[in-house]
Amino acid sequence: MSGSVRIARLWDDRRMNRRNMLRSMAFFAIAANGLTACAISEAPKGENGGQGGRAVNRVDEPKLNFYNWTDYIAPDTISSFQAATGVKVTYDNFSSNDEMEAKIASGAAGYDLVVPSDNFLRRFVRGGLVRELDRDLIPNLGNLERRFAEADYDPGNRYSVPWAWGTTGLAYSKTVLGDRVTGFSAYDLAEAQGRGMVLDEARDGLSIGLLALGHDPNTSDAKQIEDAAKYLLGLKKKLGQISSDVIEPLTSGQMVLAQAFSGDAFQARRANPAIAYTIPKEGGLSYVDLLCVPKDAPHALNAHRFIDHVLRPDVGAALSNAVRYGSPNAAAKPFIDKELLNDPLVYPSAEVLARLPFVKDLGREVEAKYADAWTKVKTG
Repeated sequence: MSGSVRIARLWDDRRMNRRNMLRSMAFFAIAANGLTACAISEAPKGENGGQGGRAVNRVDEPKLNFYNWTDYIAPDTISSFQAATGVKVTYDNFSSNDEMEAKIASGAAGYDLVVPSDNFLRRFVRGGLVRELDRDLIPNLGNLERRFAEADYDPGNRYSVPWAWGTTGLAYSKTVLGDRVTGFSAYDLAEAQGRGMVLDEARDGLSIGLLALGHDPNTSDAKQIEDAAKYLLGLKKKLGQISSDVIEPLTSGQMVLAQAFSGDAFQARRANPAIAYTIPKEGGLSYVDLLCVPKDAPHALNAHRFIDHVLRPDVGAALSNAVRYGSPNAAAKPFIDKELLNDPLVYPSAEVLARLPFVKDLGREVEAKYADAWTKVKTG
C-alpha cells in the first residue's frame, strides 16, 4: 500500500478516533524503515488455549504478532527489539478499540500483544480475553511511575503495562478565540457558535456536562448522568459537530474549538501553530493505552520480552519523543526531549492531575446508563 493511499484512507475513514491522525512524523519514519503501518491485514492464525501460568511460547518460533493503533510507535521500537532478541515482529494496525476487541474475541486472531485503552481493559479482563502477566519476565517493570503501577484500571499491573498516556481538554484557535478559552464557557463565545466540537465518545462527551455541573466524571448517579445529557443537548445547539476526528477541522479552520485528546491537539498544533490546548478549569480526564497479552497468544514469552524491552529507559524515551504523548516510564525521563518533558500540557503538575482522573469501570449496568444517555444526546 503506497504512502499516499495510506494517508488518504486515514483522512477518509469515518470510524477514526483520537489516534488515527496522530504522529505523522512517526508515520513517515516508520514507512522509511520498511515497517507496515497501513490498514488492517488478515490476522495471523494462532492456536487456542494457553491462559494462566508462566508465559511460554506455545509455538516454537522466534516470532511476535503485534496489533497496535495506527502511527503509534517510534521508528526503531521494533527494529531495536528484533536486533536485541532475534524475534521477528509482524506489525498490524487497528482503528478503534471495538475493531480490536472483535478480532481478539474471535479466539483465532493469533496476536501476542494488543494495545487497548484503559476503559476497555476492564471489559477484556471480565471477558477473559487477556492473560495475567508473568512479572518475573518483566524486570524493567520497576521503571514505571507509581501513578501507573497503582492505577485503578489495573492495580499492580496484573494484566497490563502502559504504552503511552494523555489527557482530555479543549483545543482551540488562538487566532479566532485569543486567550479566552479557560473552560467550557468557551462554547458560548460568539465566534465559536456553530464552529465547536465535542468528542463522539459517551464517557468523554458526557464528562463535559458532569464537570460543568460540578459532578464527578466517574459518577454512577443516574440523575447526574441524566442532567449531564440535558446539558449536552443544550450545548449541542451551539456546536458544529460531534466527532472524534478533530485534527483536520481544527487545522483547516473549519472548527475553532474542540473537546480533544491531548495528542490530537499537539498534532494539530504541529500542522497549524495557531492551535492551542488547555485543561478546562472544571477539569478533564486522563487516559492510557496498555500493552496486554491475549489469552490465546501463541508467543506469550516473546510478548513479555517485548514489554520489557519497551520499558527500557532509552526505548521508552524514543517512543515518547516520536508519538508526542506522555511516557509512563519514570526511568525514561532523562532521555525525553526537554521541550516535551517541560510542557505542562503533556506532563501536567500534580495539582492539575488531581483534576484529571482516569475513567473508572462502573460496571455494565452503569455503563449502559451512560450509553443510553449518549444516544439521547446524539439523536435528540
